[in-house]
Amino acid sequence: MVSFALEQGSSVATMLTVAAVAILLTATFYFRAFRALKARQWQVLFGLRVVAILLIVLLLFRPVMSYQNELIEKPALVVMLDRSASMGITDDSSGVSRFDQARGKLEQWCKKLKNQFRLSLIAFAEQPEVLKGPENLRGLSANGKATSLVRAVQTAAQQYAPAEMLGMILMSDGIHNAAGNPLDVARKLHVPIHTVGVGASLRNNPSYRDIQVTGIDCPNRLMVNNLARITGSIDATGLGGRVIQVQLEEDGKQVGQKELTLDDKEGSQQVTFDYRPTAKGRHTYTVRVPPDPEEKIVENNLRSAVATVAEAGIHVLYLEGTLRAEYGALVDRFLAKDPDVEFCALVQTRPNVFLKRSNMPGLKLTAIPNDQATIDQFDVFIFGDLDSSYLRPKQQEMFIKRIRAGAGAIMLGGYHTLGPGGYGETPLGQVLPVELGKRDVGQSTDPFLPRLTPEGARHQIFTNIANFFPTQQGGAKTAGLPPLDGCTRVEAARPSATLLAVNPTESGFMPVLAVQPLDHGRTAVFTGDTTRKWQQGPRALGQDSPFLQFWGQTVRWLAGRSGPVETGASITANTDKPSYEPGDTIRVSAIVRDKEGQAANDAKVTATLRRTAGRPEEFVLSAVPGPGGHYSGQIEPRMAGGAEIVVTARVGETTLNSQPLPVEIGRPNLEFERLDLDEKLLGQIAAETGGRYLPISAADYLIDQLDRTQRKKTLLVERRLYWPPGFWALFVAVLTTEWLLRRRYQLR
Repeated sequence: MVSFALEQGSSVATMLTVAAVAILLTATFYFRAFRALKARQWQVLFGLRVVAILLIVLLLFRPVMSYQNELIEKPALVVMLDRSASMGITDDSSGVSRFDQARGKLEQWCKKLKNQFRLSLIAFAEQPEVLKGPENLRGLSANGKATSLVRAVQTAAQQYAPAEMLGMILMSDGIHNAAGNPLDVARKLHVPIHTVGVGASLRNNPSYRDIQVTGIDCPNRLMVNNLARITGSIDATGLGGRVIQVQLEEDGKQVGQKELTLDDKEGSQQVTFDYRPTAKGRHTYTVRVPPDPEEKIVENNLRSAVATVAEAGIHVLYLEGTLRAEYGALVDRFLAKDPDVEFCALVQTRPNVFLKRSNMPGLKLTAIPNDQATIDQFDVFIFGDLDSSYLRPKQQEMFIKRIRAGAGAIMLGGYHTLGPGGYGETPLGQVLPVELGKRDVGQSTDPFLPRLTPEGARHQIFTNIANFFPTQQGGAKTAGLPPLDGCTRVEAARPSATLLAVNPTESGFMPVLAVQPLDHGRTAVFTGDTTRKWQQGPRALGQDSPFLQFWGQTVRWLAGRSGPVETGASITANTDKPSYEPGDTIRVSAIVRDKEGQAANDAKVTATLRRTAGRPEEFVLSAVPGPGGHYSGQIEPRMAGGAEIVVTARVGETTLNSQPLPVEIGRPNLEFERLDLDEKLLGQIAAETGGRYLPISAADYLIDQLDRTQRKKTLLVERRLYWPPGFWALFVAVLTTEWLLRRRYQLR
């Protein structure tokens, strides 16, 4: 049946009426002129004008002719063939691999099916591949590094519309070891999926022997010199009662070994290693079982994980009694700029009312903490110009308990701290490395530059910056450091203290910086006023300043960390895990420092995922809340296998590249971790979608039972009765011809 309609929504009658009226008006307007012409001339001009009118009407109303057309179509069928490495094993008496059995059977079926179905073939492992035809089956091999049934089914569903598809056939051993749940995906397609099981249950074979490392539980981040727990899961078949050695390796070197007696129970046995890493960086940890002579498959005798060994971020609590210059310098120029530091700074604005500055997400602290749990969150305490009356003895004892357990504390000089602040006889004052004196001990207001003692010149706090300060041997080797405005007086260093710097303008060379151990922790006193000048003065003159290194190295020493502060531009990158299942998301983090070693908060950071084959994949890292200079981003890799990630940061005119981060997408022996035919999963997929499950030995029956009935398909065909480019060109040509003829006939 043929019907007409207009795209503009008007009726055909309206279009015809408009055309008729236009033609009638044209005949009326030119009647007199046309009477002066010969009949042939009048007919030609009138005909041209009518053609122009009809062209305009068609272009304005856009008529469309519709009719139905019936087609006879073959039903569509999609067959998916698993070519992952687990399909390459031989587990029956024929000596033919699982894959060769499945491929041979599919080649036989194609001869029957290609003339009766619209047939689409897909070979898959971690990624699916649509084959051009049955002839491409010969070039395939079972070498895929992972199996994604999810991606295979999703790709199959894209080949035809659901209404056209008779169904899908999935030929596999059912081992799914990639991201996603194939059952969830299959249910949503509303297309029958027939599953063909290839392989056998090895565990039911009395002659089968195997030892498998089924898992390794290793933290992604280990703390250097701290005890870490790494657990391996061991499962064995047919070897109950056998005593084996389970080994732990770091970067291929054995660092631990334990004996395990295998049992016959279903499930894995756990072997736990307690290990203390000593070298920072990324390390590969492997749980390995030496192969048993009776094993047929040895590729599954180890599992590995990559972990980063690092020092944890330093948590600093800074308590300040007044909004003074030193507070602003320490918070804005040091704590907020050091990417290794998370801090909470509380400054008193009026008695017992504090203003909080912090980069620790989720920390709810608006006053001096008075419970041990909160105090124990911090590694370093900085006590500023805060009178001892604001710290109750019980609170001080809590701080001391945390310090003795391994934290560090430093008290700064000021008018309401040390002796003038009444700390001389308090619990906190008693654990400091100097005798504080009484409240009337006073202040020294003579400018001075601290003189380093021999111990100070060698101490970690002054690493790489000792040249800025005078020593007993003479003046500073690097000139230009502004003197301090003075200091808070103290009486003397305690016998257990190490004196690092003194005030040479005071008699007896009064202590300026002294430190001492306190059980597992450390305490320090710095009496000077104020180090802000060390940051402002040299910076204004474009000179180097020891400010950031002095405070950074002081805090690191107090926290028990080794190594100096980085003072140049740098980038440190990490991944959240060392290995990923195919389809997992890789999360990458980076810490970026500028040329002064401070956090670079405005860097442009990208990461590139590279493989030996295939195109690199690039993604962006964005700044994250918390300490400055921290960035994070993520990517979902397309292919399984080994890869590396390089992070690049653009800081001003400087480009920084991280060390390559090796990652494994799908573990090297992932396909050999489970080798039993998973009839349960294949059966569930078939049952949930209305299909059938059959082992490959009986699958010919499935092919014979397929509905080969061809289907009638009614198509609605629409034909436009206008062609804008051609009609506009014809309209111009018609009007031009008419105009030329009118001139020739001497008409106006």
